[in-house]
Amino acid sequence: VKLMRRIINQDDIDVEWMSSTPMGSEEKKESERRARRKPNASFHKNLHDSTFGISSDPLTQFCVVFSALIHDVDHAGVPNAQLVKEGAEVALKFGEKSAAEQNSVYIAWEMLMEPKYEVLRTCIYTNEEERQRFRQLVVNAVMATDIMDRELQSVRKNRWDKAFCNDDVNSTCVSADESITHVDQSRKATSVIEHIIQASDVAHTMQHWHIFKRWNERLFDEMYIAYKMGRTDKDPSIGWYQGQIGFFDHYIIPLARKLKECGVFGVAGNEYLSYALENRREWEIKGEEESELMLVNFNLRHGFWSGHQLMEGANMIPENGPLPELPP
Repeated sequence: VKLMRRIINQDDIDVEWMSSTPMGSEEKKESERRARRKPNASFHKNLHDSTFGISSDPLTQFCVVFSALIHDVDHAGVPNAQLVKEGAEVALKFGEKSAAEQNSVYIAWEMLMEPKYEVLRTCIYTNEEERQRFRQLVVNAVMATDIMDRELQSVRKNRWDKAFCNDDVNSTCVSADESITHVDQSRKATSVIEHIIQASDVAHTMQHWHIFKRWNERLFDEMYIAYKMGRTDKDPSIGWYQGQIGFFDHYIIPLARKLKECGVFGVAGNEYLSYALENRREWEIKGEEESELMLVNFNLRHGFWSGHQLMEGANMIPENGPLPELPP
């Protein structure tokens, strides 16, 4: 929701637009005030073009929020590859390609089609064409959260490169204010939506440090439970510190840069990248200790340690404060 609010924030884009107008400072300020009080047709066109049509499309805006809400419905706590390996029902039902994501869409869509949500459906779409378009947008958005599928990731990367970068590999990416065709605009909008959904899936990495820590520990717990239950051979406590640094370097920070470079967030685009870089810096400094504490917390909560192990683990607890606990 926060991302979508920024993508349709008139003030950010308006200031950027007005700043290119050759006026004196007082005249420019007055022009900005008038534009905000009563945006004219030129302003709306600029806003539409700068967001590749997303700001003018309420159905797409709702789809993004809806998809972010439902994209992990009925998640089993293990990746798709493990579901396939186990022969899980969802893998048998939906196949080896994005089984968990397909299952989330299926469950959410079936629920949306229930009679008690008839009024909601009439607010979302008014005819069959809009219904089909909404479903297509939802499916594509939720599938974008499957970042482990190399084939799908390659398709999305190629779409981004085609949408925002020139053919010349040495050239810079195309800016948002260049004149583009309808096909180009649709491609850009699709790519932006995919990256917004991906960002929503890892939003804790682009927020305050304490939020990142909280949800990083919950992710650790989920993966460690799967390990203790024998559903995965990999112990997440081994290499968690380095793994998070790699995740920042190879996925989170490049994703945050794309949110900034696509141009649809105006000046707010810097915020996500700044938080990602700062959290990466904090984790490099504090992450080893935090990783040890995550394991201590997990074993204390779930009782996996013997008394002897508990005494050894106590050495990891900070002397200057109580053992951190996750919120309920």
